[in-house]
Amino acid sequence: MFFVFATELAVFDAIDVAVPVTEFSETSSTQRQALIIFITKDNQYLVDGEKMPISSLPEWLSQKKQSEPTFNSVIVRGDLNSSLQATVDVLGACRMAGIEKVKIETEKPST
Repeated sequence: MFFVFATELAVFDAIDVAVPVTEFSETSSTQRQALIIFITKDNQYLVDGEKMPISSLPEWLSQKKQSEPTFNSVIVRGDLNSSLQATVDVLGACRMAGIEKVKIETEKPST
């Protein structure tokens, strides 16, 4: 179990995404359980470390939900310079797939 978690952290840190900053950001304890969908600054989508066209995302999420009945949480980690439309498209894909919990990740400003 530790190896899987360590691998997830390595992948998480390797993707260059400048997350929006807000003083109201919360630390999420569900982050380890949730699927993280990255949106790069050039509006590319990365799911499980693989590029994925937005048109494939609803079906992919539906299949994941069918194969893993406890899966119902997504964190959208969009780059500060990605388009709002890219984020809205991910939210729509999650809704189409019946994902109940979707969070847009932000970070607290450094002091």
